[in-house]
Amino acid sequence: MRVVFRGRATRRTKPSPLDEGDVLELLANDWDDFGFGTLFGVTCRVGEVSLDLDYLRLLVEDENPSRVKLQQLLSDGWDGNFPIPDTNYISVPSDISFYQQLEGVIGIERTIDVALALRDASYLVNVVRDEIAVALTQTTGFGRSLQRERGSIKAYFDGWRVLDNQHIAVLDLGFAFENVFGERSALDLKYQSSSPFPHDINVLIGPNGHGKSQVLHQMVRDWISPSDDTEFGFVRKPNLSRMVVVSYSPFEHFPVDLAGKRLKDVDAYKYFGFRGRRAPSEANRRGRIALSHEFPKRDAARSLLDCLSDDQKYQSIRDWANKVQTVEGVLRSAIDFDFATVEIPLARRARSLFAADTTVEPLSIMTGDDEERRQFLPIASDRIGVLDAAKVLDSLVEESGVTFFKDEEPIELSSGQRLFAYIVINILGAIKRNSLILVDEPELFLHPTLEVQFVGMLKRILKSFNSKALLATHSVVTVREVPADCVHVFDKGEDFLLVRHPPFQTFGGDIQRISSYVFGDSHVSKPFEDWITEQLAEFGSADELLAALGDGVNEELIVRIRATGRE
Repeated sequence: MRVVFRGRATRRTKPSPLDEGDVLELLANDWDDFGFGTLFGVTCRVGEVSLDLDYLRLLVEDENPSRVKLQQLLSDGWDGNFPIPDTNYISVPSDISFYQQLEGVIGIERTIDVALALRDASYLVNVVRDEIAVALTQTTGFGRSLQRERGSIKAYFDGWRVLDNQHIAVLDLGFAFENVFGERSALDLKYQSSSPFPHDINVLIGPNGHGKSQVLHQMVRDWISPSDDTEFGFVRKPNLSRMVVVSYSPFEHFPVDLAGKRLKDVDAYKYFGFRGRRAPSEANRRGRIALSHEFPKRDAARSLLDCLSDDQKYQSIRDWANKVQTVEGVLRSAIDFDFATVEIPLARRARSLFAADTTVEPLSIMTGDDEERRQFLPIASDRIGVLDAAKVLDSLVEESGVTFFKDEEPIELSSGQRLFAYIVINILGAIKRNSLILVDEPELFLHPTLEVQFVGMLKRILKSFNSKALLATHSVVTVREVPADCVHVFDKGEDFLLVRHPPFQTFGGDIQRISSYVFGDSHVSKPFEDWITEQLAEFGSADELLAALGDGVNEELIVRIRATGRE
């Protein structure tokens, strides 16, 4: 495959490469990047297939900006073919999927040839040990431009593993935070282990007011705006591509997006909850942040289309876990449905939203009478290549959310099922390989069975996308699904915070034992215990009380009544 630069600029839609055959063409971009101008769009064709690759950053030694240098080289007689002769340069793609997509289509050997032509910094530094590349990674331009985005950091950190065919793993994460007393505390999040126990999920648990959610907020802040402060924040740069926050508490204040941040990879952070940004107005050009039940509906509809779009874009990646198919498989554990849909206007013909080259007949579902007639478009795993995801998004009635159908009739979901569906679809829509999912109090609207299904769902998704999760919770049901070294118990004294692991194995453990250790409820009088004491005083003995209760008593209560009677 040839790699070329013809001096063309990026447009709203990517043009096809000028050259014939298998070719990857860089397109100039006017993104300033603090004066370094290293950003290039990419258009790529292999055979008859166009690959939707993300952008790439290329740094030329001692030149600002890079795009001006490449244009000058063309004017001086360079034919535009890579590698650039007599020029020192390195590059980093905006996302690690860049070479994964190429490898899935042209094979690893030809992908390495492309990486060498572009002088990929990760491969040259970690595999080739190229001295010029190493020197360029020490320059200001590399740090301020090629490593200013989270996706590019991940691509440099682990990109060589894709090209060298090695496993990419999210490492243990150290994080120092300011606790509720204003002092420094530390977490050692365990995601690697030599034991067979699952280590995809870590849990923060403890009573209210101990600062669990505060830790998640600080983690988000350090991810979005890392500082040079070595006292707080991640101990070392996390090898992650994206951070996703899920919080349906009405009292949280996570950032809803990255508006106002001078970042190109705004998708390095995603938030889902009851808060969101209203449409821009003259008074507020970014849109006012508000609290509404409509935001989860909107997010779920968009996320389902993100699942469809990712399946179309990344299907060439080896072992790609199809997102729409995963949505269907996970949600059917809690909801009996045939397919999920999004609403489109009645005035929009379904055929106009299908891919140009498809021969599949359009399928849309009509509901309601003539006055309230509505049109729904199925988003199903057996129709991935049929729809044009971008066109559907442009036509989406997003306030309608996601509607599930069974036997061609819409299903009415319970509030718990609806929230469960929101969480599943949003996480799958946002997750990329090597993501960190932060979930604040997932048990708020889920009954115990859905809590267990939520953890099972999360484990399945994390495994499929080589990702990890951190949950702040009060749920001992959740803790029972996590090994003890992944459980971080927050215990507050009068003027200090202690973070520790349970001294016993929590995975598959006894819920009462976990609850007593975490919340100290063995020292708290329960209402039913007070009732037993009162009834014993009235009846005079345990035998008399048990006789009066008859068959309406369980074994545990019998033991407690007799024990209290002896006391």
